[in-house]
Amino acid sequence: MTEDILKEAARDLAFLLDRGYPEKAALKLVGDHFGLSRAERELLLRATPPREIALRRRQKRVRAAELSGKRVTMDGYNVLATLSHALSGCPLVLSRDGFVRDAERAYGRFPHLETQLPRMETLILRFFRRYPPAFLGIYLDAPVSGSGKLAERLRQRILRPLRIPGEVLAVKEAERLVLSGEVVLTADGALLDRARRVFDLAGHLIRYSLRMAPKHFFG
Repeated sequence: MTEDILKEAARDLAFLLDRGYPEKAALKLVGDHFGLSRAERELLLRATPPREIALRRRQKRVRAAELSGKRVTMDGYNVLATLSHALSGCPLVLSRDGFVRDAERAYGRFPHLETQLPRMETLILRFFRRYPPAFLGIYLDAPVSGSGKLAERLRQRILRPLRIPGEVLAVKEAERLVLSGEVVLTADGALLDRARRVFDLAGHLIRYSLRMAPKHFFG
């Protein structure tokens, strides 16, 4: 599927969603019309929140420099999964709301995480050394296999070298702790809608550290 066709499909989907059409029905209509694959439909959907929702999310975004001196909390698996998809060469999209997303819903599946962790840790560590928060909390969903071990690793490889107050925890309901920060690091739509201020850490690293260009269907 060419990028021009995907852009046309994204515009059609946005038209329907902006007018209140149900997400599932609108995606099926557009996907069937353009003959999109499952992955293309998922990418399209993650790129195309309704206009009003996208605008509200954009208004919550802060610049990287604004993280310095703030209480910052990270949706650990969301950030790591997006970086993992980027390093694996999977399709990425710059959404209508300004956040970078991949074409998959991870659901706890991270097949390449172990081998990619050293590079991801380096990227994250360098970023926070440049923009040191007053507190950094990294939260992982405990039901995901290996979360406790991963939390200890991130504690030693990221938080300890930074020498700043913080915590890395694997907890049953990570969302509550993720939303406790002054600035929340995630691209998850449900969390973006509930957070006060947000920053797309994975998207920033993908675009400015890895120098990758996600597909851009709008603008």
